[in-house]
Amino acid sequence: MRARLLGACSAIAVSAMLLTGTASAETPPNQLVVGMNMANLTSLDPHNMNSYETHHILSNVYDTLVRTDPKDPKALLPQAAESWEASEDGTITFHLRDDIEFHSGNTLTAEDVAFSLQRAVKLNLLGAAYFKEWGYTAENVDEKFRAVDDTTFVMDPIKPIAPNLKLYVLARAVGAILDREVVAEHEVDGDMARGWMATNSAGSGPFQLARWNANDIVLLERFDDYWEGEPTMRRVIVRHIPESQTQRLQLEQGDLDVGIQLSSADLDGLAAGDNVTVEKIPGAGYYYFIMSTKDPDLAKPEVRRALIYCIDYEGIDKGVMQNYGLLADNFVPQGVPGAIEPLGHTLDVERCKQGLADAGYPNGLRKSLRVLTSPPYAEIATAVQATMAQAGVTLDILPGNGEQTYGPQRNRQFEMGIGRSSSAVHADPDGWLRTHVYNPDNDDDAGFSNLLGWRSALFLPEVNRLMDEGATMTDDAKRMPLYQEAQRLYEEAGPSVVPVSQRVDPYAISNRVKNYVGNPTWMVRWNVVEKE
Repeated sequence: MRARLLGACSAIAVSAMLLTGTASAETPPNQLVVGMNMANLTSLDPHNMNSYETHHILSNVYDTLVRTDPKDPKALLPQAAESWEASEDGTITFHLRDDIEFHSGNTLTAEDVAFSLQRAVKLNLLGAAYFKEWGYTAENVDEKFRAVDDTTFVMDPIKPIAPNLKLYVLARAVGAILDREVVAEHEVDGDMARGWMATNSAGSGPFQLARWNANDIVLLERFDDYWEGEPTMRRVIVRHIPESQTQRLQLEQGDLDVGIQLSSADLDGLAAGDNVTVEKIPGAGYYYFIMSTKDPDLAKPEVRRALIYCIDYEGIDKGVMQNYGLLADNFVPQGVPGAIEPLGHTLDVERCKQGLADAGYPNGLRKSLRVLTSPPYAEIATAVQATMAQAGVTLDILPGNGEQTYGPQRNRQFEMGIGRSSSAVHADPDGWLRTHVYNPDNDDDAGFSNLLGWRSALFLPEVNRLMDEGATMTDDAKRMPLYQEAQRLYEEAGPSVVPVSQRVDPYAISNRVKNYVGNPTWMVRWNVVEKE
């Protein structure tokens, strides 16, 4: 009932604000108004999402066992778990706070943690892939994820995995702790509330979901009883504003507090003014070009190797990515342990044409390229289309929303695409590589849909073996050569996923807003944000 009342009151308040928002006016001092393109926000179920937009919402609606320090993503900090310890066999024991309440008023216990992680595996949606990589299955999670008492949760290992690799994943939205009683109330035919959770919430975070209208608005209301203290903002309003220039205009007028996904030109314009600060957060991921090896032409390594040289990485870096990325040509950045020498990916149209001719395509080929409509994806796609054309490769760009762009990738029914990735593990080569090149099971029904290697259907057993062995070790002197060898083998095989630019996440923030801190893992918290 409380949630329904909140929703009704909030709808009135927001409607009033939006109606009056046509004139220039500062946003209310106790409300944070964020603008973003919500085309990729397709579900609010923590176990069926991995998008940038959704992480921003869910990190404020749910708690996780641990979190990463936004200013030092290598550092793991307590959240629902006050402390934890890992034993030599890989068992991790978490000791929970006893003062956390869900939005429903129920107390968060270790049973909720066990239920949440079991649900992630049993539903076999996007979030399941992380756990499946560690050997967990629907048949063993009831035994391996267990509540010892109300405040003690134990995660037993299936196979040796460095505990920190698991902890970094649990710090992201897939590790959200759900109110199992609320979920049970909305279960239909044993679906663990899959349908209901797509548009509702059952969390304990600093804000509770009051309303979501797809491609329109997300409204979050302050949770007054939040265990870390009452959030400063009474309300957070996230508005769907796909046009960059509209976000810029509203930021300049004071109708918007934070803008996300503006074009580089608009970010530069805002940065040159006095009212908005542009903060750029280097992220653990890439803007990438992906090719499906299920396509008969792209299944040929020589074709994929040729196409690498039909992309103008430097031109895209200078012309499109000034605020969105860093020039890159490998999935482990320089400076991260396990990085190898630069691979030398560069635009070389003649080399691309010759490679295609040698592969039997002297007249080029024609493929579709799926891409989101928002900056900078569309600009990257246009640039790739232009340089591919110089080598006789015709790309039919298929712009769309998140479901239209990433859905075919997750179902392995696409030819080419442009996308953006995110790794849970910022300081270790395992996380960077696993997201992009790892594919432990190439069956269409394997469901490793969060792994780009699986999406592209490129199966390299030796690369998998090296990474699996590296993940079991804690001695970096022995681990790093394994990851370096995996990178070289992947390159020799003809990459199906090619980094175009290392991800940078820019936020345009009104100078009236204080304590807005971006997070490389996208788990941005709004409960400490203040406004002058």
